[in-house]
Amino acid sequence: MTRLLQGRPGTLVKLALCIVVLLSPSTAGFYVFELRGGGRGGLLDAMWWTVVTMTTVGYGDVVPVTAGGRIMGVVVMLSGIGLVSTLTGGLASLLVERQAKKRKGLLRVKISGHILVLGWNDFAAGLIRALKDNGVLKGADLVLVNNLPPDEREEISFQLGLGEKLHFVWGSVTQESVISKARPDQARAIYILSQAGLDPKEADQTSLYAAMAVREAAPQTPIYGEVALAENRKHMLRAGVNEILVRGDLDSRILGLMGANVSMWTFVQGLLGLRGASQLCFRGLSQEERSLTWGQLVDRARQADGSLPLALCQLSKGLSLEDILDQGSALDQFILELFQSSGRETKLGRQGPRVTTNPPGGMPVGEFDAVVLLRAGGAA
Repeated sequence: MTRLLQGRPGTLVKLALCIVVLLSPSTAGFYVFELRGGGRGGLLDAMWWTVVTMTTVGYGDVVPVTAGGRIMGVVVMLSGIGLVSTLTGGLASLLVERQAKKRKGLLRVKISGHILVLGWNDFAAGLIRALKDNGVLKGADLVLVNNLPPDEREEISFQLGLGEKLHFVWGSVTQESVISKARPDQARAIYILSQAGLDPKEADQTSLYAAMAVREAAPQTPIYGEVALAENRKHMLRAGVNEILVRGDLDSRILGLMGANVSMWTFVQGLLGLRGASQLCFRGLSQEERSLTWGQLVDRARQADGSLPLALCQLSKGLSLEDILDQGSALDQFILELFQSSGRETKLGRQGPRVTTNPPGGMPVGEFDAVVLLRAGGAA
């Protein structure tokens, strides 16, 4: 019977209704035969006896003494044991089946504010470790969308050590039905990785299809990706990816730095956290700090904790026609009214972040949102 119930919530509902149907007349019958007029209790006591008998708990605090009450007890025991045990078995089967589907990545995740990673390759574990080290995953769940076999997913789960914070969605990253299970519109950030096991051209094509699908599902969520071939970077940008890294681009530039002086590689390792914790940190500017100049901000940071500000950041923001058109211009105002009267969107997308490295000391920092700092005391 339990096998028949597995995955069939409608049958379980019918069983629960059967238990309710059995409970009602049994309660009324026990009250009539045993309690009414005898001063031994009311309907609540009768229901208590019925539930205790049906579930085979048998406290013995209320027992039938009449022939009618005992016959009622036999009916409740014989009927209740089968119904309750079948219902319990069915519920257990549903829970086990749900856990199995979750491990296989077949369920829709029900979370928000998570980090979403589409695809998998040899560098994916390093990405996730970097997200953990830099606090991106602090308080956030991680959702991985890929078509890896179960044994590889189990190995990844063990290596990452995220426990219940890790979720899998199984399937192709190019299919909208698969991506929708990961709730990209509720994600904090999305990463598209170059798929392993494919030649560079095919891998970039897969990433491009994934970018188009996920951008349509999540028009406001920032998307970061990688490409294997530099010429495909422009296609990913057109598909709505905010920032793209070309595979091997950083490697070649770091090798160039090493050619100038090998100590530059040691310096970069310390900055990026390849030798312990990263020496770089990022934080927002307070209202008080926004009233300062760059030189004053540097002096204050050095005196406070020894850290050294390196750059100012203006975070990404949405752009619309209202932001770029001059409200005082009749022509610009006419263009805006045309868009609005025709019901067309005036949103133009998002403006990428602006970073100013080591600006002049007298430069005001009020228009910026955050600062990148070098932690004090780091020896690479």
